[in-house]
Amino acid sequence: MFPITFAILASSLNPLLQAPVTAPQVRQMVERSLPFLEKEGLAWETTKCVSCHHGPLMMWSGYEAKKHGFAVNDKSLELVRARALTAYNSHPKMKPTSRDVLTELSVNVMYLTFGMGASGEPDAETTKFFDKAAAHLIDQQKDDGSWRVIITKKTPKGETSFLMPPLIDNDDVTTLWALLTLNYREPTGISKEALAKSKEKGLKFLNDNPPSDTLQSLMLRILLAKRLGKTDEVQTLVKQLLAMQKDDGGWSQTSKLRSDAMGTGQALLALTTAGFTAKDPAVTKAWTYLLKTQKPNGSWFVVSRAYEPPEFCSYMATGWVTLALVRTLPDTAEGTALPVP
Repeated sequence: MFPITFAILASSLNPLLQAPVTAPQVRQMVERSLPFLEKEGLAWETTKCVSCHHGPLMMWSGYEAKKHGFAVNDKSLELVRARALTAYNSHPKMKPTSRDVLTELSVNVMYLTFGMGASGEPDAETTKFFDKAAAHLIDQQKDDGSWRVIITKKTPKGETSFLMPPLIDNDDVTTLWALLTLNYREPTGISKEALAKSKEKGLKFLNDNPPSDTLQSLMLRILLAKRLGKTDEVQTLVKQLLAMQKDDGGWSQTSKLRSDAMGTGQALLALTTAGFTAKDPAVTKAWTYLLKTQKPNGSWFVVSRAYEPPEFCSYMATGWVTLALVRTLPDTAEGTALPVP
């Protein structure tokens, strides 16, 4: 009697021992998160600024969800995309927002590349943006091959510098984002020699410096290795990622933090990029964690690890999770093979 009672109790306490999450349940999670992303993203992008924390992930997750047969509001996505194109293409230094002017490097050009790129074949204005973004990145590369963003702030005790992760993270993370952007498509107006030299310097910086203790760094390394066709490196990095999955099925942003949707969403995206599907236990464990932690409004709450209100990280996490969940589902008849990342 006691062993049976204990088994029942253990099952009720451990969600991973309960009935596995199904693909229809995952679709329902996405169907709940997409309206949240649209509502909050549209409100921010149309009343405040062309942001790096709302617009890119609203577009990226929305466009890819559409490719998998989910209903999205095309008008909202196109409105956000058009505002971003107007703001950045019309600015001589590609720094139209208050966040951009805080540092020499306009970090949003990297995020917007993937957000707008997910819409499909680029039109003339989008192509112009891609080319300007690549030129800006090459111009802002440091002598050691890295791309770096450090925000300084004046305080009563003097000037202090800080990061704003995951948007503005360690140097290796920023460098990985820049290299992924430069490898996204072949830009025009930049010589092949200059482009190759920039990529070579960036890769050397990554090889010469240890990775930071962030899941985002590991995710981006997997995405970049996959993009560059480094199969052995992808497999090695994926083993590291799998070893970091926690008992609750999630991943944390750093080794000192608990599981959250930001880490779990980025980890899932890396796994799907490496070829993992819903048949893999790591994916289904993550599904269970995410189903358990999704809020009634469709979002996932994440505590900020930067000088930002929690809603910024929560919005970004919801975007990453939605993007990753979409990729773990089998393609519909309308679905298409997705590019890396």
